[in-house]
Amino acid sequence: MNKYIRNILAGGLILLTGCNNFLDEVPDDRTEIDSTSKLAKLIADAYPKASYAATLNSRVDFVTDKGAGNKEYASNTDPFFWRDVTDDQQDTPTYLWQKFYFSIAEVNHALKAAEEMGMPKEQKPYVAEAKIIRAFSHFILVSLYAKFYEWNGANDSPGIPYVTEPETEAIAQYDRETVAQTYEKIEQDIIESIDKIGPDATYSVPRYHFTQAAAHAFASRFYLYKGDWNNVIVHANKVFPRPTEFVGEEGAKNVAVTDQATIYAKNNFQPWLTTYANASGSSEIKIAYGASSNMSNLLLTEMVCRMSRYANSWRYGTTADDLAVTLDKKAANVTGGSWAYRTYHNDENYYVPKFYELFIKTDINASSGKIYTIFPTFRNEEVLLNRAEAYAMLDDYEAAIADLNVFCRQRILDYKEDAHVITEASLLKFYATALQNEEHFMKKYNAYGSAAWSDLKKSLILCILDFRRNEFMWEGLRYWDLIRYKIPVTHRTNTGDENTLYPGDDRWVLEIPETAVLSGVALNPRENLLSKKW
Repeated sequence: MNKYIRNILAGGLILLTGCNNFLDEVPDDRTEIDSTSKLAKLIADAYPKASYAATLNSRVDFVTDKGAGNKEYASNTDPFFWRDVTDDQQDTPTYLWQKFYFSIAEVNHALKAAEEMGMPKEQKPYVAEAKIIRAFSHFILVSLYAKFYEWNGANDSPGIPYVTEPETEAIAQYDRETVAQTYEKIEQDIIESIDKIGPDATYSVPRYHFTQAAAHAFASRFYLYKGDWNNVIVHANKVFPRPTEFVGEEGAKNVAVTDQATIYAKNNFQPWLTTYANASGSSEIKIAYGASSNMSNLLLTEMVCRMSRYANSWRYGTTADDLAVTLDKKAANVTGGSWAYRTYHNDENYYVPKFYELFIKTDINASSGKIYTIFPTFRNEEVLLNRAEAYAMLDDYEAAIADLNVFCRQRILDYKEDAHVITEASLLKFYATALQNEEHFMKKYNAYGSAAWSDLKKSLILCILDFRRNEFMWEGLRYWDLIRYKIPVTHRTNTGDENTLYPGDDRWVLEIPETAVLSGVALNPRENLLSKKW
């Protein structure tokens, strides 16, 4: 039987009070992996069960200090002030690091077991799934615990340990290598496995697995963050049809209602225009949002996370004012129409219902336990917006605008294809004021060379960023968009104190858990602070 030890990297080893030895070997009580069915079960259980969304949500630009009397956890409070979180419970950076490396340990154990069984033909789809999980877990880790991948940069700053073998030593030593090397290994796992993923029929509930569509959705995000725009489009096209049928006059063309992309979006987006519009309450929406029957969801992940219970009542969260300028029905947007998103509130606690609570007792007779939720890790909406951004970056403005019109047809109330169509003229008009600001982040920080872009390209990217912020609110993706486009974030307390996190500040990168130092993993620096330390 293939035995392994959970390394300190995954948080499997702890310091016990009264013990002189830091380390005790943990015996592996796992069932021997000696069949395809056992291999498949191990891989199905290996998906990371920690929420990057909960870790990141109070770090972004649509959160407000609602004052004392609201729910406070270190996982929500410290990130608002850009402090390193010392707590190691659920929703914290330490917990995330541990759970994602534990996921990696699990899939490496599975891959080793498959190798020892000779990897017969029927196991190859599961091996491919395991490698995609490994790539995804490392991708999330390097995107948070290392400097973000710099487009056309050297990317020679420290990455994260890329672990490909089962851990057989209690305190193995790991090299962080570089961000570039970490990305190369992620890409290698993707390339080796993505075409070997089995059909949906391989799984009893495909939405809980990296199916072919989910794997391509992941690849589209990976290449988006890398700035490899052509590959974003290649993988997005494997999931989402391209618009080919148009209506309207030149300069104001819209994607036809009968177009294959329009039909796909109608049937495979979160149904804010239909099911959610008629829902009797927020719980009904929450249950449907993470349902395996919901065709928007390409990959669902079960995770230990407090968001389902406290996202609306955390002290550092959204208020009516935050939603009024983002996704409220009255919020201005380039179409001139009204957003279809539904928001709820309890006193000053405003939220978009997305996460339904699952509570699992730690003991059958206990009243305590873990709060779980089902999280939509990849959705069709992201794939479409990834592709639109890639088109814009390649100066294919017509294709980018077409994708945005497909998106808005499913997000604007009482949509009229002539009145609400996005055009070059409407983009330039809506974002004109922002682009006249000499302090605008596109001019000042020049991400992707944005200072030299045409006003149309800037307007397109600003529109996509707005749509992404609204669509994925409380799903974590906004934080990476802020990093990618070097957007400063200002937070204010309810007493009027404020602070700004500027691009390049060390605090954008999450701190690595101190326990990982035992495995030779150096902590991230906290020297380049471009604003005060709260």
